[in-house]
Amino acid sequence: MNPVKACCIRDVVREAETTAAPGWWRLLRGCRVKRSLRMPVIFAVLGLSLGCQHLLPAPRYEGCLDAVAGGKEQAVVVSREKGAGVHRVKVDLFEKGTSGWEPVNGRIDGVAGPHGLAPPGEKREGDGRTPSGVFALKRGFGYFPLETKLPYIVLTPDLIWVDDPRSPEYNRLVSLDRVHPASYETMRRKDDLYKYGVVIEYNTDPVVSGLGSAIFLHIWRDSDSPTAGCVAVSEENMLRILRWLDPAKAPVAVLGAEEVCGRQR
Repeated sequence: MNPVKACCIRDVVREAETTAAPGWWRLLRGCRVKRSLRMPVIFAVLGLSLGCQHLLPAPRYEGCLDAVAGGKEQAVVVSREKGAGVHRVKVDLFEKGTSGWEPVNGRIDGVAGPHGLAPPGEKREGDGRTPSGVFALKRGFGYFPLETKLPYIVLTPDLIWVDDPRSPEYNRLVSLDRVHPASYETMRRKDDLYKYGVVIEYNTDPVVSGLGSAIFLHIWRDSDSPTAGCVAVSEENMLRILRWLDPAKAPVAVLGAEEVCGRQR
């Protein structure tokens, strides 16, 4: 494609993502595109604006991160994907340097619980929602040893995560050799969902019975299958995040960024 046209169409896509229709229509009229080709280009632009969101710049969360992640230097920001199912999310990585918060690489596709993200403070056990809020990222895990900066747990067959609200070990990683709760999640699964992951420290300190358990960032089943309440991304992106996280930078997850950041305005 002619570079002028390509640049112009990228501008149209960007405008289509961020403003009302007249904005990108005016840009299209200014492009060097024949009148007879404008309708096909319009449909192409609409498809690109929905299908290539990972190429768009991350939203401006810097001011919010200063408010909600004071003293932190890494943030995994999870927000709803506009125009998609309630379980579809976007994941943006931010790191704080000498000039402030800066996005790291491009946007990442992700999935959340089947009922989307719960408003802050409303997550409950078994509700199929991902909690909203700001939570520490302190522990990684996986089926095999991996060199990471975070403390990393190699999952053995006996390790479980207790999701029985009546158990004194609720929302804790324990050995099945030691406790026998009525309900739990086997961490070394038969699939690869927990092949690599990070614990999102939701309801872990202190633990409150019934508010939800076993919230992780882990590998998705596929790009359109919701989790039970976690956040999931592709294996490639999970490994990238896991290797990037640095405990010296006190990383946090900001889940439900629209609501969390909206409360700071």
